[in-house]
Amino acid sequence: MAAIVHELLAHRVSLICEGNFVPGSVVLRDLPETRVVQVHVSAPAEVLRTRLRERGEHRHPVHYDREAADEIVALAAEGRWDPVPLGGALVRVDGTQALDVGRLTSLLGRG
Repeated sequence: MAAIVHELLAHRVSLICEGNFVPGSVVLRDLPETRVVQVHVSAPAEVLRTRLRERGEHRHPVHYDREAADEIVALAAEGRWDPVPLGGALVRVDGTQALDVGRLTSLLGRG
């Protein structure tokens, strides 16, 4: 993914890169000069735990959310997936609230 992200940005192509990134993630290293807007979605630990445990069994086996719920929640509580210092705009989204798409779109446009 990192090579594709860097190639697209080097050619001034806009993109969205989704994931649980941490400082030092390969995809975020040595980014070409570009406008960055980070959208960080979070929710309280108990909300995360409940959501992970209630996810359906129809998910692909690579997603072992239910089995790893406690570990994921502990890492999130430790700040493992806090916003990454990228130097661009940061938009925080409360994952317990209905998403206001119009507001988010407006914030992304201003970045």
